Amino acid sequence: MSFYHVLKTLFLILIMINFTPPLIQGIKKQYEAYTQPKTKVGVLPVKGMLMDSSYYTKHLNSFFTNPEIKAILIKMECPGSAAATAQAIQHEILMLKKEHPKHVEVLVENVCASGGYYIASAADHITAPGTAIIGSIGASMSYLFQLKDFIEQFKIHYEPIKAGTYKSMGDPFVPMTAQERELLQSVAQDDYQQFLEDVARNRGISLADKEIWGEGKVFSARQALQLGLIDALGSLHTSTASIKEKALIEGEIEWVHPPQPYSWTNLLRSDSDAQESLISHITNTLCSQIETRYSNKVY
Repeated sequence: MSFYHVLKTLFLILIMINFTPPLIQGIKKQYEAYTQPKTKVGVLPVKGMLMDSSYYTKHLNSFFTNPEIKAILIKMECPGSAAATAQAIQHEILMLKKEHPKHVEVLVENVCASGGYYIASAADHITAPGTAIIGSIGASMSYLFQLKDFIEQFKIHYEPIKAGTYKSMGDPFVPMTAQERELLQSVAQDDYQQFLEDVARNRGISLADKEIWGEGKVFSARQALQLGLIDALGSLHTSTASIKEKALIEGEIEWVHPPQPYSWTNLLRSDSDAQESLISHITNTLCSQIETRYSNKVY
């Protein structure tokens, strides 16, 4: 046997050793569903700074339109986002809830602030541990900075050509005029007002009290509970109880996660979500073929 064939055989053996236990477990889980049915709940992680809504709206639509999924859990770990991205996801949740009424739960662990809170406000129930950071309801344009004095130190002269009074607004090499500052301030103020109005409506709290819960202030979850910004202090256990109560679920829950992209690195890691997703796909296919074969058999 050639060295190539030896390597090939060893590689196949390693693959089989890695995949056989989860494959067996996957088949076992598939058939346990018939004897021990569980209610499916979609889980959508929202993490980090958000600049694009497409991933979240895609999976929200998938969860809401799937009749087998009875509720949705959003696991929030977000310090903020682009204003329009947060507003788009928040709006998507509200519209999907109207078309496909399902309980939406948000579970925070550490931080749910700014755009993250904008999204969370659209949920039916928000849970967080007492020391989590909640709030930062406000708007800013923190990317504006001036470099004119810096480049002039090196005898660099910058001469922009523009058409339109405000076209160079935000250019770091051009001093901002009073009119430009006033215009940008009006945009930020309008963004902030929309944020306030949406949160007040979604959470059922008074817009007249915006100086208390708004103005970019951050709160501990325990403080946020007193202000009506969240609904409960707790953890996954608390959120699970809320989901069961609100979605009328009895028995165990099967958590349904968005599929992860496949890669050899992920697939060879025993704890990988991608491996679990692939194994689930393989077992579902095998079980479907077995069921079809025997259900069509004539005795």
